[in-house]
Amino acid sequence: MKKQETPGLIVAALVGAAAGALAGILLAPDSGKKSRKKLKKKAKKLKKEMASSIEEVTSKGLESATELKETAEKILNNKT
Repeated sequence: MKKQETPGLIVAALVGAAAGALAGILLAPDSGKKSRKKLKKKAKKLKKEMASSIEEVTSKGLESATELKETAEKILNNKT
C-alpha cells in the first residue's frame, strides 16, 4: 500500500465503523433512553479513535514533508 493511500483508508474505515454502529443502535429494539446512552458511548469511542487517527495522519504528513524537503535540498545542492 502506498503512503498516500493510508489517510484515505483510515478515514474510510472510521466512517464505515461509525455508520455501522449508528445503524446497529438505531435498529436495535431498545428504549429511546437506552439507545441514546449507547449512541453517546459509541460517539465517545469514535471521537477517541478519530483523534488517534488524525494524530497518526498528521505525523505521517509531517514525516513526508520532512523527507520531501530533504530530497529537494539534496537535489538543489547537487545542481549548484
